[in-house]
Amino acid sequence: MTARRGRSRSDAGAGAVYGVVAAAVLATAFVVGLHVVSLARLQHQVTAAADLVALAASGAAAVGGDGCARAQRVARANEVRVSSCVLDLAVATVVVERTARPWGVVLTIRRTARAAPRDYVPAGGGGR
Repeated sequence: MTARRGRSRSDAGAGAVYGVVAAAVLATAFVVGLHVVSLARLQHQVTAAADLVALAASGAAAVGGDGCARAQRVARANEVRVSSCVLDLAVATVVVERTARPWGVVLTIRRTARAAPRDYVPAGGGGR
C-alpha cells in the first residue's frame, strides 16, 4: 500500500463544525418555541378577556346600567378592543380583539363571548 502525499484526509475539526451547527439548530428551535408559547399565552389572555368583558356587560345591563360602556372599560383594563357589543336585555354578546406582531407579521386574535344573568331563561323555556 502506498501512502498519498500532499493532501491530508484528516477529520480534525469536523466535531467543532457539527457542534456549531447543532447549537444553531437548538437556538433556532428555542426561539421558535418561545414565539409559539407566547402566541398561545396571548390567545388564552384574549379568551379570558372576552369572558370578563361579556360578564361585565351583562352585569351592568342587569342592574339598568350601560352594559357596552362597562364592556369598553373592562376591555381597556385587559388590553383588548371591543369590536362588537350586542345586548338583548341583560344577555351580552361581545367580540374582542387584540393585535400582535410575532415574527414581524401583524396578527389579530379575535374572540366572541356571551354572558347572561344566572336566573336567565332562554326563549322557549329551556332551563338549566
